[in-house]
This record gives sequence, structure tokens and C-alpha cells, in this order.
Amino acid sequence: MPRTKNEKSIEWLIKNYMPFFDKFGMEEQNIRSYYEEWKVEFSTSINDFLWHIFNTLLHENATQSKDLERFYKRNIEIYFEILYLRRKIEGKAANEIQQCLNRNKLQLQFESSNLELNVIVATTKDCEACKEIYNKEFPIRDVIKSDVIPYENCKRKIGCACVYTFEPIRDENDNLIRKSK
Repeated sequence: MPRTKNEKSIEWLIKNYMPFFDKFGMEEQNIRSYYEEWKVEFSTSINDFLWHIFNTLLHENATQSKDLERFYKRNIEIYFEILYLRRKIEGKAANEIQQCLNRNKLQLQFESSNLELNVIVATTKDCEACKEIYNKEFPIRDVIKSDVIPYENCKRKIGCACVYTFEPIRDENDNLIRKSK
């Protein structure tokens, strides 16, 4: 059966994702042979296989990480690739992936900073869902407990692009406030 225009091949996957896979110690021959085994039991779809790899990487990162900062950094790398796949290749909004990406960036910033921080919501000009919270500051601990970006209300065709930025908190003398241990 001829391949349709949107179908991807293992060659496409290798060409487009090997630099990413290399970061995780994955070798081309192992990916090729694993795909041959995987497609017999599951699907010939390269997108399905790629989703499987991404989910496996997230799981392995969670079970093997011993350093919290490194865990979040690697998750961020994986979520960036997932976001690209969902939006650019599959043409879907991916709000839930943007939320996971933002959550990992938020957690990384909280874990890696020795300063007290506020979170500022940065949005696009066409984001109706975040108009009310654009450029507002929130304590980082509050945002960790409950996201303030309303991902589920985003109506943008390509999906939510709102992110958190971070601002160190200063005391009345304009000195940065360090986290208490």
C-alpha cells in the first residue's frame, strides 16, 4: 500500500530526532530494531512509536533521576519535543503539554533558585483567556499549588503559548530576599 502524504517513516524519525535521542543515550540501530519489534505488536505508525518513545523517556527520567534539577531539565527537553510533535506535525493545540512544560519550568526555577520569587504570567496579544492575569505577579509557592494559567479556556488555534516568567522578591531596602532553608 502506498504511503500517504502525512505518514512518516523510520527514516524520517531518524533524520529528525537522532540529535535529540543522542542526548538520552539512544543509538540509531537500537531505535531501528526496537521499531521493528514494536510495530509487530502495536502499530506501524511512526507518530505512535514516537509517542511511545517520549512516554518511555519521561518514565525512565522519573525512575532514574537522583538529582531534582537534572530531572526537571530533562523533562523540559522531552516536553519541548512533544510539544513540537503535537503542534507542528500533528497540527493539534497541545494545551496539556504546554501545561506540563510550564509546570516543569516552574518547579525547576523553584528548586534551583536560592531567592524568593514571584511568578509573572506572560501571554500573547491574542490570548483572551489570560487577559485578566497578563503581567500580574503571584508568589511562586501559590502557583506551584495551583496553576494560574487557564489552559482549558485557551481558544487559540495552535494552542496555549502562555508562560511563566520569574521576578526575585526584594525587601523594603531593595535587597533580594533569600529563601529560608
